Amino acid sequence: MVASPPSAEDRFNLEVVKLLLKLAWVDGEIDPHEKNLIVGAARSWAVPEPELKQLLSRLEQGTPLPEPDLQLLKTRADDVMTAARALVLSDGKVKKEESALLKQLAAALA
Repeated sequence: MVASPPSAEDRFNLEVVKLLLKLAWVDGEIDPHEKNLIVGAARSWAVPEPELKQLLSRLEQGTPLPEPDLQLLKTRADDVMTAARALVLSDGKVKKEESALLKQLAAALA
């Protein structure tokens, strides 16, 4: 049986997960709250488990993460920014690197 190609929604959700991982890692560490929020969101959005595991293992190995597709994310910029803000606030502290990346993201999605 051939797997069907991912839907537009599936591709969008995967790109949001890539972005959230990048945002969580901007300060060089992922807080357990951040990781739990990302994994929980990915699973609730039906991001394929193999892809999620690959992204997480790259992070654990210190391998650069793939860049999220900003063109795709621009199609639903409000949803992306809501998810990004929720992640930044999830560990109870907003670091300057996170704040700077949020500003860059808002500008890139505009």
